Amino acid sequence: MTQLKTITLDVRPILDSGVDPFKAIMAQLDKMNDSEELLIINTFEPIPLLNILKGKGYQYETIRPSDGEVHTRLYKMETNTNTTQIVRKDKKDWTFEDALKSFEGKMTEVDVRELEMPMPMVSILEEIEKIDEESALFVHHKKLPQYLIPEMENRGFSFVSEEIDDQNIKLIIYKS
Repeated sequence: MTQLKTITLDVRPILDSGVDPFKAIMAQLDKMNDSEELLIINTFEPIPLLNILKGKGYQYETIRPSDGEVHTRLYKMETNTNTTQIVRKDKKDWTFEDALKSFEGKMTEVDVRELEMPMPMVSILEEIEKIDEESALFVHHKKLPQYLIPEMENRGFSFVSEEIDDQNIKLIIYKS
């Protein structure tokens, strides 16, 4: 890969003002060419944005230089041959009860129902990194996290869910 010119966009002030930085990021990307990369400085990994941009031909690398600071480097893919196919095991067909029984006594529990966006997703992604083949994450959530699902699958995780009511869903997340 050739050396790219870095354009830096710190979105923390935008977030602090209560505005979603999506439009500012997209506007900056529209101004850029293939010899430039965008370095986004944020307080969390912007998973929904990254999933959108992967579909538009971007690659990314994320690092956490300090607590509460996330740097995401975005650049255009040189080739589009890096396609990952997710292979699922038989666990894919589990019911909620199957997973509950299989991971009984081996689950970490997290309740994200009262967290402000995007903290439910950030918290869940941090917690799933701690589970292994023998354990699972039990999540109390307000709704099925649509943006989280493809990111979990990309990282090799599956889930089952059980809706309790329109503001309460339970998820069990485990390695595929």
